[in-house]
Order: sequence, then C-alpha cells, then structure tokens
Amino acid sequence: QPSLFYENHDNPRMISKVNPDPKFRESLAKLLAVIQLTLRGTPFIYQGQELGMINQRFKSIEELRDVESLNLYQELCNSMSEEEAFVRVLAGTRDHARTPMQWSSEDYAGFTTGKPWILMDDDYKKNNVRAQLKDEDSVLKFYQRAIALRREHPVIYYGEVVFTNKKEKNLFTYYRKNQEETLFVEVNLSADRLKRRKPVEGRVLLSTYRNSSHEFLEPYEAIIWVTGT
Repeated sequence: QPSLFYENHDNPRMISKVNPDPKFRESLAKLLAVIQLTLRGTPFIYQGQELGMINQRFKSIEELRDVESLNLYQELCNSMSEEEAFVRVLAGTRDHARTPMQWSSEDYAGFTTGKPWILMDDDYKKNNVRAQLKDEDSVLKFYQRAIALRREHPVIYYGEVVFTNKKEKNLFTYYRKNQEETLFVEVNLSADRLKRRKPVEGRVLLSTYRNSSHEFLEPYEAIIWVTGT
C-alpha cells in the first residue's frame, strides 16, 4: 500500500515511525524521498521533511501545545501514572511535526528572533538547512537531485506504474513506463542487506547510497534505474 509511505502532516514524522535508530536516519529520509517523488500524484514536501527531521524529544506535557494531546493526557491519567500517560501521548502527538523549521544552528533554529509558540530540542544545532547546503551527501541535497530528476523525466509523472516482486518481503519495486523511456525503482524496506535474485540491467540514475552494489541492496537503500525492460 504505497499510501503508507507518505508523511501525514499531522502525525509523528515518518522516519521516527519506520525506524528511530539514528544510524538509519539519512538513509530512511532519502528512501522516503525516492518513493514520494517517483510514484503517481502531486508530491507535497512538508517543512523539515527535506532535512530528514525526526520526532522531538519533548521532556514534559507542558512542552506540548496540541489540544487533542493535552486532553488525551488528562484522560489517560485517570487510568495510569502521569509518566505512562506522557509516553502514550508522545507516541502520537501532532506537535512532532509542528516545531519550527530548522534553518540554522542559531537561537530558535534561525526561525525567529522571538520565542516561538512551541520549542524544539537541540537537533537543529547539527541538522539544519545551512549545514546541509554545504554537504553534498545531505538529505537536502538529495531532495534537490531527486526533484531535478523528476523534472527531467516526464515518465515519472505521466507514465504507467507497474509493481513487481509483490510477494517479496521488504522489497518494494516498480516500473515507470511510457513510449520513450522505462525507469525501474527498487527499495529495500528493511534494516538488513537484501541479496538480489538477479542483477538489474540498466544504468543507475540516482541512489540513496554513494556506492551501489549490483549484488545487494543496502539497508533502506532506494535506487532509480533507467532500463530498456
């Protein structure tokens, strides 16, 4: 179900929902970019998605602003401890996706000179627009390349979608086809290396890893191939 891979703007950030392990953060962010930008439909990139922003480390219920979350917390406190209730609310609060855009490492992430209505944790000190613009391997630079690729290949937004390997666990693959061109997209949805049953015949247009193997898909690797098949 491709819709599962799209970020819901009112829910916790998708990277944190799929796998919160920090070592997979950039790989997952780039993987989600490939899926969103190569399937049918109009892609909407929500603030911070192009940086690989993750769920915030809120420390107490007082840091949340979402009315639904606050009301749920009060309700849960009737049947469990305040600590347990906060953990439950934190897992689904919409405030994860409402913190200020992380523009820089300056105060309040460069979002404002005043105090914003909701605060963020210290993730912005390393993960921000200014830093990622200087890093050719960053999530932001990858989004730029993926968007440019989408514009260069009309087959992505006009072509037919053909899903393959439907019974393969953790392997999501599909063709984008028209009369002029055929692209093949393969995505490893797991934290494990996947061995290909057979090599892909084609040329790599974009990969979430700098060095892609013709034998394996790395953890959370996504590759766009141009092929004649």
